[in-house]
Formats: sequence, C-alpha cells, structure tokens
Amino acid sequence: MARRIRTGVAMLTCTLLLAAAVAEAQQVTWKAALFGPPRAVTQPLDWFAKEVAAKTGGQVKIELVYGEALAKATEMPDGIRGGAFEIGFLCASYYPGKFPLWTVLDLPMFTPDDIIVQGRTQMAVAEHPAILDEFKRWNVKLLVPIPLPQYQIMGKRRITKVEDFKGVRIRVSGLMAQVLEEYGAVKSLVQAPEVFPSLERGIVDAVTFPATYAFFSYRLHEISKYFIDKISLGTQPCFYGVSQTAWAKLSPPHQKLMLDLREGALAEFVKAYRTADEKNYDEFKAKGVEIIDFPAAERAKLVANAEKFWKGWVDDMQKKGLKGKEVFEFTQAMLKELGKK
Repeated sequence: MARRIRTGVAMLTCTLLLAAAVAEAQQVTWKAALFGPPRAVTQPLDWFAKEVAAKTGGQVKIELVYGEALAKATEMPDGIRGGAFEIGFLCASYYPGKFPLWTVLDLPMFTPDDIIVQGRTQMAVAEHPAILDEFKRWNVKLLVPIPLPQYQIMGKRRITKVEDFKGVRIRVSGLMAQVLEEYGAVKSLVQAPEVFPSLERGIVDAVTFPATYAFFSYRLHEISKYFIDKISLGTQPCFYGVSQTAWAKLSPPHQKLMLDLREGALAEFVKAYRTADEKNYDEFKAKGVEIIDFPAAERAKLVANAEKFWKGWVDDMQKKGLKGKEVFEFTQAMLKELGKK
C-alpha cells in the first residue's frame, strides 16, 4: 500500500512538473522596437498586440517600446539579428543595402493608393524565395505589413501640371526625385526636422511626405499655400519584422493566430489613416491651404516617365547578381492580381 501511495505521489509530482514546464514554455513576451511616438502607423501594431494577448489568454504578449529606446531607426535589422528585441519597425530606405530586392516596393509611382492591396502585396512578395533568402540573412520574417500612404506635396508653389515643376526646389529623395527632375524640379535633401525652417525661409519651395499626418506633425500647413493631393509619388516598403528565432519558438497554433490577424491589422491601418486625414484636411483648410487634386492625366505622364527608372532598378539588381527581373515581374503581377479583388 505504501509503495502504491509513493508511486502515485511520484506520478502526480511528475505530471504537475510537466504541466508547469508547459505553462512556463507558453509564456512569451516580445519587445517591439519602434521609432517616433505613438501615431497612425503604430496603432495597428498596438491593436495586433492586444488581440494576440486576448486570444492567447495572456500567454503571448507584445510590448511596444517607442522613441528609439531599443534601437535607432537605422539599426533595426541589427537589433533583431543580435537578439536585442523580437520585433522591429523596418523601412528598407534606411538601409537599402541590407534588403536590396525588397526595395522593389520603393519604386516611384509603382504601388497603388489602396492600403489593403499594398499590404497584401507586401505579404505575397515577402514569401518569394529570393526575398526569403534576403530576410534570412538578417534573421527577419515579415510579421505585419506596413502599407503607407503615398507621398504627396505641400508648399508655396501651385502645381497642377508636370510643367509646373520647372525650377521648384523640392524636398524629395531617391528615384522619386529623378522622376521630378526630368521636368525641371531641383532636388533638396533637407532632413525632416529642418523642413519647417527651410520652407519658411524659402530654401525649398515644396516638401514631399507620406500621408497628411506627416505634414501636420511638422506644422507645414501653418506656412504653406498649397497641398498637392493625389499626385501619389510612391511609398516606402516598411513592415513590422519579427525575429525568425523567436518565431520558431512559438507553437503552431500561436503562429497561425498571428498570421490570421494580419488582415485585421490592414483594416486598422485604413481606419487610422482615414481618421487622421479627416482631421488634418480640416486643419489644412482652416489655415487657408488650398487643396489641389493633381489631375489623373498629368499623373499618367509622370508614371510613363517613371517606368524607365523601374527598368533601371531591374538592370542594377541583375548586375549585382540578384534576381531583380524575377522579383519585379512577380511584384507587378501581384499588384495587378490583388488590385482586381
């Protein structure tokens, strides 16, 4: 009898220890490194984190850390690869040499205004074998896409046709700048914190930024006369990347849960941007800024001009021994297919 009791106690102890070990293994807390304050572009990740915590009963938590407290914007891939945090706000334009093929989504006037199509295209492109290899080098997996509003223009020059760019000193960079330079624009590489005084003093005539909230946050509407909307010069391929090492430690059900939540996160992006736009358009008008919808026919001229820069990107990638042509054609096909849905 004593032997049976001891055996029963031993079995119960093993069961309890196993249950405790399993419970402990399921308790996961990830840190997400973000730059800047909470804003429209971070709201969807905040929603995502709350959904994950709620649907896992608190077993998986994501802690959002703002203001470059964990890493500078330019050091996010290094932080993930080094294990400093599990999630990072990644934008390829800060380090194009680390994700060269991913910059296909950075091409001027290539991606659509539609936030949902942008996000779904990012998720599709992130699964392309060449992109997977690129991400693997930095121990990164796309967790949640960050579809960004298109770059528009605000400033002191009225622009309603491509010829109006002649002589305009504009804060713009990358291939977007080259497209506008074809029409006589003069590129300026003013850093974001300097855009207000530069526009105020006439160092630049106009500024490009993605989304109305960027112009508003830098108070450009206070000194501008015009907001050139719907010119949609392009966008940046940003995403919330997760450490592949951390991802591999999640249970399959938890992985599936996160993947399933991505569509909901896309809807949150749409909602956050719409809310910000409604408020900011009112602020622009209140300050006397004239909102100009750039004519579609004029934009078509810019797009036609941009195509040679798309080809230039492909040629450059191919010369570097990368699958630029394959990735470009795949991305273009995805944009077309997903744009029909």
